Amino acid sequence: MNDLIHAVAALLLPPTGAFPLLLLAWWLRHRRRWLSGALFATGLIAVWIGSTELGALWLQDRLLGPQQAVQVERLKDVPPKETMIVVLGGGARKLMPEYGGAQLKALSIERLRYGIWLSRQTGIPLMFTGGTPRDSSDERMTEAALAERTAAQEFGFTLAAKEDRATDTRENAEFTAELLRGQPIRRVVLVTHDVHMRRSLRAFREALPPEVEVVPAPLGLALPGFEWRDLLPSQEGISRARYLGYEWLGYVGGH
Repeated sequence: MNDLIHAVAALLLPPTGAFPLLLLAWWLRHRRRWLSGALFATGLIAVWIGSTELGALWLQDRLLGPQQAVQVERLKDVPPKETMIVVLGGGARKLMPEYGGAQLKALSIERLRYGIWLSRQTGIPLMFTGGTPRDSSDERMTEAALAERTAAQEFGFTLAAKEDRATDTRENAEFTAELLRGQPIRRVVLVTHDVHMRRSLRAFREALPPEVEVVPAPLGLALPGFEWRDLLPSQEGISRARYLGYEWLGYVGGH
């Protein structure tokens, strides 16, 4: 049943989510010409929005609101020992043939790299949260363990802590709050991608005590302005639109 739900959700995400509108327009072409034309035009616009970088960014701004990069200097107004950078895992693969073993997915590596950069700029310790990938039967192969290994081997960096039980965003927040309980933490700097940030902020603000400030540190932000190529379908546009659709469905669903 779970696989069926994921399959249906995958079809409803951009740009394929517009296909039902196009099919309905085709079915109504002889019965309701004006309605058929309106549905067809709406479907084409939806396909364009779900296939282009500009369309995906426009939709993201309206669904999730604008976001800005964290101000590094602002993070220094609280002592490092009272702050924790928390990097959210973005997935792992149990086997990458080119490496001959398990590795973090690109989203996780991007977040880890940015978290390490922030830690080195501010002196704030860093923890990574991520448990066993859902498609893995090896409970030892957690995202957090892979992040610890990657940080040490590829960045020469040591994590301050790791949370290795969470399998979704809400568990990231709940289990992180458990680990931080009893520590003199006044601020959590939350590192994840911009599209994922709104859902993550809600989860962490609900899980952490009200006196702990949660500061968003999004990555993947788009540059201001655009060029004509952003109007064309692209892999980047499709990826952002699908990620946005997934995150928005998760947010409205309360996950």
